Amino acid sequence: MKIISGKDLSTEKRDESYLIVNIDNLLTKAIYIDSVGEDFVIRGKGETPTTVDSPDLDVTVGLERVVVDLGNSLGKELWVDGMPSDSQHFLCSSSTSGGLHMTVAGVVRRISAESAERAALGAGALLMDVFSIDDKRPNYKKIARMRSLRPDMFLLAGGTDGGAVSQVIDMATLVDTADVRPRFGSGYKLPVIYAGNVEIRDRVSKTLTEERYATRAVENVRPIIEKENLGPAREGIYDSYMEHVIIHSPGYDKLVDWVDGHIIPTQAAIGRLLYAYAEERKVNLLALDVGGATTDVYSVYGGIFNRSLNADIGMTYGILNVMKGAGVQDVMRWIPEEMSEKKVRNIIANIMALQPQTPSEEEAMVQQACAREAIRLGLIQHRKIASKLKGVRVTRSIADIFEQDIEFSLVDPMNTHVLIGRGKIFDNNSTEGEATLLLLDAVQPEGVTEIMVDKSSILPHLGMLLESNKEAALGLLSTESLQRLGTCLAPKGTGREGVEVMRLRMIHTGGDTVEETIRLGEVKSLPLGTGESATIEAMPTGRFDVGKGKGKSLVAEVIGGVHGVIIDARGRPLTIPEEKKLLASWTEALKGEEAA
Repeated sequence: MKIISGKDLSTEKRDESYLIVNIDNLLTKAIYIDSVGEDFVIRGKGETPTTVDSPDLDVTVGLERVVVDLGNSLGKELWVDGMPSDSQHFLCSSSTSGGLHMTVAGVVRRISAESAERAALGAGALLMDVFSIDDKRPNYKKIARMRSLRPDMFLLAGGTDGGAVSQVIDMATLVDTADVRPRFGSGYKLPVIYAGNVEIRDRVSKTLTEERYATRAVENVRPIIEKENLGPAREGIYDSYMEHVIIHSPGYDKLVDWVDGHIIPTQAAIGRLLYAYAEERKVNLLALDVGGATTDVYSVYGGIFNRSLNADIGMTYGILNVMKGAGVQDVMRWIPEEMSEKKVRNIIANIMALQPQTPSEEEAMVQQACAREAIRLGLIQHRKIASKLKGVRVTRSIADIFEQDIEFSLVDPMNTHVLIGRGKIFDNNSTEGEATLLLLDAVQPEGVTEIMVDKSSILPHLGMLLESNKEAALGLLSTESLQRLGTCLAPKGTGREGVEVMRLRMIHTGGDTVEETIRLGEVKSLPLGTGESATIEAMPTGRFDVGKGKGKSLVAEVIGGVHGVIIDARGRPLTIPEEKKLLASWTEALKGEEAA
């Protein structure tokens, strides 16, 4: 069994330049970053179809094409002697072959298995199943299920350090009995990360022998019941991903030798970047990545990072599963025009089958509606993942008597400072007003929240840059990637349409003052240029809360964007009107030129 304690992946910092590539199933995208004085700029970008499948069957064929083309456009020789030039850092992330497929197991489902689940998801994995001693399946069904999955990697946890022994060995024995084989074939060893009770590593290695398993021991994901320790498990996943998983994909054996540091899953690179950004700004962050076949949710609350994945839920290949999961009526309630159920079902089926590059007006409306439900479904799952640790002894007070569940999710709409949307639904197929309203409708943020979208699709690249040059990565994220749509002020509470919600005063830096009386049902924007700041004073009526409690005033600094400061007084929780004209009016309220 190989034992690691958390490898330092940082590379020697070279200020000159960085060639960074992200490879997914469809496209290989490259960017070239160069220094200008003390700053860094993106000199150029390029993309080409990925060549991991036939007829090329070599991922480096597409890599060479995009790097050579990028070099020609820049007048630089970026490809030399059949490989990337060594005159700059070469970094790479990847999500080919559907990404990293993992299975995890622990002793108690809501304790060690849940911690293992968070570690795998945070490393960018697609979870195939979660096993535990206390789940309801009999052992023979667990064994049959394990045998059928064929994951890329298995993460085994269980027991605090010095704690459970027999239950951990029992789970390791189940894995061995199932003779779990890797996705790439029986000729390879299955990578197993052991992140449980450190005192029984030798007994686990005797159970999961070297003949069949490439077992790597890392620090316990739950060393004590009150503490979670996910970093070493994630680093162990990256190590095994490089050594035992990605190396089997066509061409990656060469690519591994060319890169500086690790090749890590695309989703892990994005997660690293979002966590660093939240920590740098000391904010709570929620990010939604809506793809064609998957919906990822990332969050950072109180410095705790979490990621969840809804596989097969997306805007093209996964759009039918959105309708199945949400129900067609829940999709239809967001469409701002009268449309029959049969027509909606047909449009969704056509989008899944034909993958239109440029959706028609009706297809775009249906996709927008499905995106709201995809995010809603994703957030339901994410709240379960992003939760306080289970099993921790809690001292309850008299005030807790009326609480139904004191082990609540970390995700808090009133305490979300930054909300980010990512994916084509926020970019290619949407106006800025539609993208803004999509986030407001689907997430329903409360209080004061900055609203942004990723306009560049370079988050994985900047996530790879992070360890080599954190300052450059975060600087380019702010200047080249994230577009500020505005800062939203959304009172929490409900009431009769048209009642006064609050009085608002906005004081610009130069001293100009805007005063408004806000009524329930209104959506409007107050002019404040992108990047400009102002002070708002919100004085809600007794039934509404803007972040300080019902009826209590709030003073906050806000930053402008495309829509300046957005006032969303439709109430929380949001009531979706049956009248289609009102739905359409919400979008109209956020149309127009950038606020000045």
